[in-house]
Amino acid sequence: MAHRTIDVIGGGPAGLAAARLIKLADPSARVTVHERSDSSTATFGFGVSLTESTMRNLAAVDPTTAEQIRRVSYAGHSLTLRGADRDVQLHGARNLAIGRAALLQVLTDAATAVGVDIRMGSRVDFSDTDADVVIAADGARSAVRDKLSAELGVHISYGSLHYMWCGADFAVDTAYFAARSLDDSLFVTHAYPYADDRSTFLIEADEQTWASAGLARNEDGLAPGETDEASVRLLERAFAGDLRGRKLLTNRTRWARFPTVSLDRWSYGNVVVLGDAAHTAHYTIGSGTKLALEDAIALAAALAENADVTKAFTRYEAARRPGVDRFKHLAARSQGWWSSYRSRHEQSPELVALSYMTRAGNLSVADYAADHPDIVREAVRDLGDAPVTEPAALDDWILSRPLGHTALTLPRRELDPGSVPDGVRRITWSDGDVGGERAANLLARFRTESETTVVLLEGPDDAPTVGARIDLAERLRWATPCAVLVAIPAAARPEGAAAVAAGRCHAVVIAR
Repeated sequence: MAHRTIDVIGGGPAGLAAARLIKLADPSARVTVHERSDSSTATFGFGVSLTESTMRNLAAVDPTTAEQIRRVSYAGHSLTLRGADRDVQLHGARNLAIGRAALLQVLTDAATAVGVDIRMGSRVDFSDTDADVVIAADGARSAVRDKLSAELGVHISYGSLHYMWCGADFAVDTAYFAARSLDDSLFVTHAYPYADDRSTFLIEADEQTWASAGLARNEDGLAPGETDEASVRLLERAFAGDLRGRKLLTNRTRWARFPTVSLDRWSYGNVVVLGDAAHTAHYTIGSGTKLALEDAIALAAALAENADVTKAFTRYEAARRPGVDRFKHLAARSQGWWSSYRSRHEQSPELVALSYMTRAGNLSVADYAADHPDIVREAVRDLGDAPVTEPAALDDWILSRPLGHTALTLPRRELDPGSVPDGVRRITWSDGDVGGERAANLLARFRTESETTVVLLEGPDDAPTVGARIDLAERLRWATPCAVLVAIPAAARPEGAAAVAAGRCHAVVIAR
């Protein structure tokens, strides 16, 4: 393993962190980072977020770099939903944000300090290098991955939302979400501070807004890398109050649709992919940089423990794939929630907040009520006066509430399979995608029917398809006057209670 040569293609967080950690573990290794841009200050984006769990993982293997990242980060802000007439807090001060350029500078300095050779403006093809190991860390639009598409089994799909990364030259007082209308268009911002004088403003537009605001026309004639100034000026009007009358900061800023990247295999021969080149998870759970750094930690450990490259890659993928797949599942549900924001933004902010906090299935009503009981009490007001001071009792209380629907009356919102009423329309749903053509066709078919019926969505018990059924139920509720039931396993009972409380379905059927 001595004198192993490593070529890293891509000088983003994944590549730089991997380079340093590999060199720390094996000082005799020759590690070279090839970054095609001439300077880290030319990076896309503004601020990025990091989780405390990622910072703990990094500190365990590289406390010096972890401390340097903390030193230049912006910490302690909470997360708020800003409604039309009042704000609702989502969670407390547990966010950590850092300017992307600042993060890259820390990681560049850290890698250089241990002898990593960083070559800016270096464009290298993986097939031209004679290194023992080639690490493809060249991002979501990875050229290496594209050239090895057949060997890696690449799958890429694009979301329906259009989004644009912008910034502001002041720190907002808290991270927040807000929807702003302009004429017939609805724009949503995800804003958060990442320095004392900087904030990120990520702004989304759905297909309806894309058409009504004529955003496609704004892109006509734009050169590669050119900012869409027409759209930026429009967004400054929509968010004038949020921006305090200031201009948005831009950096090659234009509309994009999020690419969800999945690979059947993360390596081929002596080439291995990590970070966004290997997988992407939607930005609304703030996991891109988190996953990149944790990939780097796992890959460096696998290479240090295995002289055989193939065994090292196998170890790395086995260590990382389960966690990545879990985050991808959570991110996909979060992406679906935001893609359908137009259908929920006129609800009470408390109900939207509860729906947001439970959107991915990893947090329960009780989890949210433990920190914000009054918000949960108001969110479920239509069900009755919830025992929010006893969070552990909330699932039972929610599922014990009666249902009075034109198509179905129930004494409680929880049924066993044997008590499902006769005449229910049963639909088996095993597709994890509720934003695709099959779901659209199903909803269209129900819209053409005038009869109010009872629908039961059932299918496999794995987490992704259970979550998809719940999300499809919500869309069915919006599209039709039907009473919608969802079959879930007993282990998903808290998620079922959250689905009822947030209005995603009317009741759940639980097999014991």
